[in-house]
Amino acid sequence: MNILVTGGNGFLGYNIIKKLVKDNHNVLVVSKNNNNIKSVADKCKFISSYIDELESHISEIESFLPDVIILFGWNGGNSYKDIHHIDQYHKNIPHHIKFIELVNNFKYKPKIIGVGSFAEYGDYSIPITEEFFERPNSLYGLSKFTFKQYSQMFCKQNDINWTWIRPCYVYGPNDVNTRLIPSLIKKFSRNENVYLDECNTTIDYLYIDDFVNFVYHLIISNDNGVYNICSNNQYKLKNIITLIHQLTNSKSEVTFDKKLNRTTSNGFICGDNTKIKTLSGIINITDINNGLIKTIKFLNEL
Repeated sequence: MNILVTGGNGFLGYNIIKKLVKDNHNVLVVSKNNNNIKSVADKCKFISSYIDELESHISEIESFLPDVIILFGWNGGNSYKDIHHIDQYHKNIPHHIKFIELVNNFKYKPKIIGVGSFAEYGDYSIPITEEFFERPNSLYGLSKFTFKQYSQMFCKQNDINWTWIRPCYVYGPNDVNTRLIPSLIKKFSRNENVYLDECNTTIDYLYIDDFVNFVYHLIISNDNGVYNICSNNQYKLKNIITLIHQLTNSKSEVTFDKKLNRTTSNGFICGDNTKIKTLSGIINITDINNGLIKTIKFLNEL
């Protein structure tokens, strides 16, 4: 298959690309730089571009004849400041909408896989299924949901196969260094003291290899619709931090300070993955202990 991946230089995109080239698919990567995908760069085609520049590359993309387009590319969203900024709309929604409109002019229609977020659901206190109403409480979640709604309707009207995935806290090797798990591993490995809020949130964590396996099924199959990509497990964030501290044999002191709590954060972010597990046939996923050990080993060997 010919597969186009936007945002392929990011954590999720890069790991999907590794799987695709391993299975001998032809891959065209769209990203402003390719510093994170150097290990597979010689096995891919590459276009250096942000989403707002894609119109100038549309002929090259069409000539690639993509069977599937995966939209990992997104401007912002990796920090607390990002998710509440109006640029979530301005730097993403108009450009993504324009891109799928251009794709609709291709001589044949590739399958489109959009990448959303559990931030679209908003605040719930039970595991979320795909049937739950979306009620985002951040501009990041609202922007993802806005593009989801538009792309779903547009693709339906134009007979384009459409899928929307919602990852929930994927972790593992090659993750963004500023995210919680890799940043804690680095600090604990250096025996640095760490100051955090109470960390009472209950979170669903999914190891990157399991994410890849779930999404790969959707890439190569005719299944479509909305899918939660999560572990179906519930972890207290404080317990995860304590486990990382133990696994790194750290001498760091960890302080959980109520004064650092964020009033706008959701206290329960967990999903139900019955739909994707049933369709993919994937039953077993990586245990959190083993996933963290692999991640720690990877970071310590850098």
